[in-house]
Amino acid sequence: MKIRADLHVNGGHRKLVLVPGENEKDEHLALKLAAYLLFWDLDLVVDASVKHPALLGQDYRPDLLGVDPSGSVGAWVECGNTTLNKLFKALRRWPSARVVVLKEDPPRARRIRADLEREIAGSQRVEVLAFPEGVFGRWRALPDERTEVYGEAGGLSFNMVVNEQIFLADLVRV
Repeated sequence: MKIRADLHVNGGHRKLVLVPGENEKDEHLALKLAAYLLFWDLDLVVDASVKHPALLGQDYRPDLLGVDPSGSVGAWVECGNTTLNKLFKALRRWPSARVVVLKEDPPRARRIRADLEREIAGSQRVEVLAFPEGVFGRWRALPDERTEVYGEAGGLSFNMVVNEQIFLADLVRV
């Protein structure tokens, strides 16, 4: 599924198109949309290529990329499954960047948090966020080919209307 979104969030307006990559599932696109909305004020780049100036020389790329005023990576956001190696490289290469992982539910978030703590020194720099138990399914059902979003998002909260359905949620930090 491709998502063409008309977004009216936090007093601003943007259009966003999310196109699935090879083997990318609808759940991953829904997580990317949620992360984009959650970090609205960062004006993240979706699906930045390795040719993006901030990623030159990097083998990996994030699901969503925030660029700081100097043109370097300011935010590295991963949605759903990711590798510890990828997170380690982001932490090491951009020590001042905000690194975030958004998961579907707290059990998955706790698993990656435990893996991070066991395998990576400095892993406390990685913010691991999750939808509360049972909430991601409701979120996943809202976006479709044409998606309209109105409301507010930021911090850990969503207060919005998505395709004429109210969606309120506070994410969990793990």
